[in-house]
Amino acid sequence: MHLNVLTYLMIYLAAMVLVVPLAKRFGLGVVLGYLLAGIALGPSGLAVASNTDDIKLLAELGVVLMLFSIGLELDAKKLWAMRHRVFLFGTLQFVVCASGIAIATTFLGLSYALSVFIGLALALSSTAVAVQLMKDRNLMGTHTGQSVFGALLLQDMVAIPLLIGVSLIAPSEGTAEFKALPALAAVVAVILTGRYLIGYLLHWVAHYGSRELFVGLALLLVIGVMELMTAVGVSAGLGAFIAGVLLASSEFRHQLEADLEPFKGLFLGLFFITIGASINMQLLSSQWQLISLLLLLFVGLKLLLLYGVATVLKIAGPERFIYAVLLGQGSEFAFVLAALATAGALLTGTEGAMLNLVIALSIAVSPLLMKLQDAWAARQHNQVQQQDSDVENSESPVIIAGFGRYGQILGRLLLSNGIVPTVLDHDSDTIQTMTKFGFKVYYGDASRMDVLEAAGAAGAKVLVIAVDDAQAINAIVASAKQHFPHLTLMARAKDVAHMYQLRQMGVQHIERELFEASLRQGRDVLSVLGMGQYEAKELADRFRAANYQLLDKMQLVREQQDEKSYIQLLKQSREELQRQLERESRDAPQRYQGLSASVGSMEKNKE
Repeated sequence: MHLNVLTYLMIYLAAMVLVVPLAKRFGLGVVLGYLLAGIALGPSGLAVASNTDDIKLLAELGVVLMLFSIGLELDAKKLWAMRHRVFLFGTLQFVVCASGIAIATTFLGLSYALSVFIGLALALSSTAVAVQLMKDRNLMGTHTGQSVFGALLLQDMVAIPLLIGVSLIAPSEGTAEFKALPALAAVVAVILTGRYLIGYLLHWVAHYGSRELFVGLALLLVIGVMELMTAVGVSAGLGAFIAGVLLASSEFRHQLEADLEPFKGLFLGLFFITIGASINMQLLSSQWQLISLLLLLFVGLKLLLLYGVATVLKIAGPERFIYAVLLGQGSEFAFVLAALATAGALLTGTEGAMLNLVIALSIAVSPLLMKLQDAWAARQHNQVQQQDSDVENSESPVIIAGFGRYGQILGRLLLSNGIVPTVLDHDSDTIQTMTKFGFKVYYGDASRMDVLEAAGAAGAKVLVIAVDDAQAINAIVASAKQHFPHLTLMARAKDVAHMYQLRQMGVQHIERELFEASLRQGRDVLSVLGMGQYEAKELADRFRAANYQLLDKMQLVREQQDEKSYIQLLKQSREELQRQLERESRDAPQRYQGLSASVGSMEKNKE
C-alpha cells in the first residue's frame, strides 16, 4: 500500500516517541533506541513503513546538520588549545585502529583494498554515543574525556575525505558525476560566502527580523550548501562542515547551535531509524554464529588497540578501559560509508548487510560495557574521578548575559584581571560594535537553556545577568535555577520591587540599578558643598546600611501583601532616617560648619 510522505513521517515520529524513551529508561542509549525503532518498522518487524526517497533525504539532512554543528565546535583557538589531543593523539588512535583492523581483516580472505576500506570505516567511533556516555558521567572535563573528544574531532574531520574517496572510487547510480573544477569552485564559493557574506546576513536578520527568521536563515544556509555540493558530485557534508568551521568564530555561533539542535536531533534520529529499518534481521537469525564471532573479534580487537593507545597517552590505569569503551564502537559515518560502498558495488549486498549489523551491534554493546565498568568500579571502591589535576577547562568561569553599559564595565574589569568572560547579547548592533574592540560577544537569548548550555554554563561558576529588562532578567534566573543550579547568580535589579522578586527567586547577589552611582554622586555633592571626603563617605555608608535595613523590614510586610502597613512603614522609616541624620548633625556641629557656610553663600549669590 502506497502512503504519502506525511504518513511515513508520522509513523517514524511515532516510533521515536514510543521506543526511544524505553531504550533510555533501560540504559541502552538514544542511538540504540533509534535503531530498535527502525528494526521494528522495517521488513523484519512490522513492515509498516519503507524507506522512501523523501525520508532518506531528511535522514541525510540530519547527517549534514551534525557535520555543520561539528564545524561550529572547531573554533581556531579551541583547535589550537587541543592541537596535541586532536592532531597528534587523535591521528595515533585512528592510524593504530585502522591498521590493526585492516590487517586482521585480511585473514578473513578479503582483498587488500576491501580490508583497507573496512579498517578505515571501523576505526571511526560514534560521536553521538561517546559524547552522551561522557555527559552522563561528567567526564567531558577530565583528562580522559578531553582525549576522547580530541580523537572524535579528528575522526569527524577524517570522515569527510573518506566519504568523498568512496564516492569517487565506487560511484553509485543516480549520483552527480564528480567534476574537479566545479567541485573546487563550489568549495571556494562556500568559503568566501561563509567568510564575507553569511555574517552580514545573520547580523541583518538578527537586527531587523525575528527569531523564526534567524532559524530559517540557519536552515537555508545548511540546505543551500547541501544542494550545491550534491550538484557537483561532492559530499554534502563537506560543504556544511566548512561552513560550520567558518562560523565557529562568529558571535552567532551559540545561537546557531541552539536553534539547529532540535532539527539536528530529529533528522539524525530519522537517519538512525532508516539504518535500523535496513538491517537484515533474517541474515542475523540465519548467520548469528558468524555475525556474533565477527562482533566479538571487532569489539575485542578495537578495545585492545585502544587500551594500548591509552597506555601510550599516559592515561591513568583505571581510566584506560573507559577510554577504550568510549571509542570502541562503530560510527554513524560507517553506516554512510557502508551504504556508499554497497551502492557502488565495492561491497556485495550481503557484505554490506553484515557490516551494518556489526556496526549496529557494536553501538548497542557500548552502553552495556560502560555499565559493567561502572559496576566493577563500584565493587573495587575506586570510582573514576570526574576531575583531576589534568583538567583542561577551556570554557570561561564567568558568563555575562547582556553587554550594554552595565555589562561592558563589568566585562572590562574582569578582562583587566585576566578573566575572559563568555558574553551573550541579543542586540546585533552592540555585538558588532564591541567585537571591533576585541570583546568575544555571542548572539543569543540567555533565557534559553540550550543557549546557556552552548555557552558553557555546565562548566561555569558565575552567571552575571546584566540585561536591561526586568522580565528578561527573571526569565534568565528561572532558566538558570532550573537547569544549572550550581551557578552563582548575580543579577541587576531595575528597582526595589524587582529586587524583591529576585530575592524570592533565590538570587543572593543583587545590584540595584543606579543605587551605588547615585550614592557616589551624592558624596560628591556633599564634598563640593564643603564637607570633608571622609565625612561624606561615612554619611553615604550610613545611608546605605539604613536603606538596606529598611528594605529588609519592608520585604516582610510586602510578602504579607499588606499594602497599608507597607506604606506606613515606609513613611516611618524615612522619618527615622531623617531624625538620625539630624542627631548626627547636632553631635558634630564642626563637621557641618563648612557645609552650612557654603549653602548660605550659594543662597546669597542667587539673591
